[in-house]
Amino acid sequence: MKPLPAPIIGFLARHRLLSLAVCYGDVPWAANAFFAFDEQDNRLVMLSGRGTRHSEMLLANRYAAGTIAGEPRDYSVASGLQFYGPARILEDPREREAALAIYRRRFPRVLDVSAPAWEIKLLQVKYVDDVQGYGTRLLWDRHGN
Repeated sequence: MKPLPAPIIGFLARHRLLSLAVCYGDVPWAANAFFAFDEQDNRLVMLSGRGTRHSEMLLANRYAAGTIAGEPRDYSVASGLQFYGPARILEDPREREAALAIYRRRFPRVLDVSAPAWEIKLLQVKYVDDVQGYGTRLLWDRHGN
């Protein structure tokens, strides 16, 4: 697996909220979710109940796309990230607990969790960082393509 570049890792460490885009059939849907970044496996960990619309759609079509961005007052210092990859509920108790440990490090107040833990394996990432100069882009692909 190709490692994520340091600027992308830093960006993911500074942010907590993603916008998730899913689709099943010809119906798209978007939702926001808090996430924790797992640097070891290049994945995002989130919590979401099975009954939410985006979870139901992910169970039918596991591929998701999304964005992570701040909202700076000065657009010349904007940065953001677009991602794509497969999502799945972590059913195995060991996988779930490991993911929850990552999530709890990011969100210490989350103690008793009944919602399923999900992972989104990052397959492709596009990072935009106008702080480094307008139009600065960094592309990453898990398999190095």
